[in-house]
Amino acid sequence: MGEATTLRPLALASHPASRISHPGSNYDVIIIGGGLSGLAAAVELASRGASVALFEQSQRLGGRCYSYVDEKTGDVVDNGQHVLLGAYRNTLRYLSLIGTRNLLKEEGTLRLPLYHPEKGRAVFRILPFPKPLHLTAGALKFKLLSWYDRKKLLDVGLELMRWNPGLERKLSSLTITEWLEGLHQSDEARRCVWFPIAISVMNEVPERASALLFARSLKQAFLGKQSDSALLLPTVGQTELYVTGAEKFLQEREVKLFITAEVQAIEVMNASVGGIRVQGRGLVRAEKVIGTVPYYALEKILPREYLNVEPFAHLRHFDSSPIVSIHLWFDREFMEDEYIGLIDGTVQWLFNRHRMMNKKGKKTSYLSAVISGARGTVDLTKEELVRRAVNDIHAAYPNSGSAILVHSLVIKEKRATFSPTNEVEQLRPSAETSIEGLYLAGDWTATGLPATIEGAVLSGFRAAKLVR
Repeated sequence: MGEATTLRPLALASHPASRISHPGSNYDVIIIGGGLSGLAAAVELASRGASVALFEQSQRLGGRCYSYVDEKTGDVVDNGQHVLLGAYRNTLRYLSLIGTRNLLKEEGTLRLPLYHPEKGRAVFRILPFPKPLHLTAGALKFKLLSWYDRKKLLDVGLELMRWNPGLERKLSSLTITEWLEGLHQSDEARRCVWFPIAISVMNEVPERASALLFARSLKQAFLGKQSDSALLLPTVGQTELYVTGAEKFLQEREVKLFITAEVQAIEVMNASVGGIRVQGRGLVRAEKVIGTVPYYALEKILPREYLNVEPFAHLRHFDSSPIVSIHLWFDREFMEDEYIGLIDGTVQWLFNRHRMMNKKGKKTSYLSAVISGARGTVDLTKEELVRRAVNDIHAAYPNSGSAILVHSLVIKEKRATFSPTNEVEQLRPSAETSIEGLYLAGDWTATGLPATIEGAVLSGFRAAKLVR
């Protein structure tokens, strides 16, 4: 079922500051964590001329968005496949600032090809018509559903168009499944349309995930500007898209980047932040600190006396949801699509990496299969995950039966995102905290969005703008 592989990370640009071992004693702002929220905060602050130091405990920047080079094939492997929407304005601003916006390929309005095991293929699309005709026309053309179910899809759009505080209150107590049932969406409508979208956006099963967060995401994508529903596909790996340009941007503005620098504690005196303690480097002083690490890492570096103080007392109530990515190389190309959703498969979405990254001349086929909300599969063996993914591919592409699997790789992110339940949504902290000078960022903070790249970048920008 494929061989083990040796991976090497895409290297950081070899700038001196990436390797500094003795940080100075004072900065305007210290950022803990070099994921997307930390990088976004650093880019925002650097653009305003602040003296900034960023500390990352791993050997690379980017957090959960990173790329590897597979030494057997030479292909760039992402830890997980991401696509963006035109509605991700903060992400697009970030990419514009660091000079990589041009590495996204725009697919126009939202187009979701789906494979049904009994009914075959269909495409759910948002057509380029004025609101609300763009939704109406798209729903009525979706041939996997009966005419009655297609018309009932519009009830979701009508609910979103009536957005008001009362609807927000109602949604805050419902799961996605409960909300859709209340709108009389049939089992088949949920199975063929809403659940494939929901699990990819929320990284959680619909019977657990917050209806409020999902509805906000749908409203943002479907009911904003026409360009908001445009699908944007990366043509490069995540490191090149999100990290390399950011590192160059920050180095040019003399931001100090410290990798393999483990923050052991946030220093607090008289309810005000004073800096951080870094393993092997002692105290680094700053009057402003932005913590961008996940909730489970933040809990470890806070002073113990603050663990029972809001908002930190709620950290123990957060939970994580996993993602599994299965990377498969076949001896020949057979998938004509760039991506497709697989209804009722173990794999939910399948991506044709060579087509997405404009490597159509390669004779081999490189596919990335994604399982979101993967609690039921994350502990399966690599061999079993590969077997299930290949079976799903053969079902969707019968012409793949004679293709030979020559290589495979499985990446498990057991703590890929926080689990976006209604209970946790009430507990997500804002950027400002009860400790003066300490700010929080990260996709798990109170962004109003699920754990998306847009939420991570938004949180970093927001925290940076609060720093005076």
